[in-house]
Amino acid sequence: MANAEKTSSGSDIDEKKRKRKLSNRESARRSRLKKQKLMEETIQEISSLERRIKESSERCKVVRQRLDSVEYENAVLKSEKMWLSSYISDLENMMVTTSLTLTHGDGDDQNAKAGMAAGDCRRRPWQLGCDSLQPMASFKT
Repeated sequence: MANAEKTSSGSDIDEKKRKRKLSNRESARRSRLKKQKLMEETIQEISSLERRIKESSERCKVVRQRLDSVEYENAVLKSEKMWLSSYISDLENMMVTTSLTLTHGDGDDQNAKAGMAAGDCRRRPWQLGCDSLQPMASFKT
């Protein structure tokens, strides 16, 4: 009888081992599937992020080009503003000189003629020989 119990308990042990092996195999299969799914999701996320990086880089490049263009235009306008301020100042000085010449009719005619000659270029900048407009020519692109 002891032998029968031993074989019966031995077959119980074998059955438990077989069930444990089967359970372990199923658990390992689920783990592999879970790992594979996680890997595929990670690969998809990496692809998505790489695509977003590329799109952002392209947008950044376009914005950088626009910024460079605006900065250049700003520099040109600042330079033009300085030139125009100087031009206005020269006109104001010419007006004062002309006004003084007219109020003091006995004044020095040479100074008045020189002031008018210098002002001629400012009044007719399209004529040749007006060197005061040379800085503006460099802004034409």
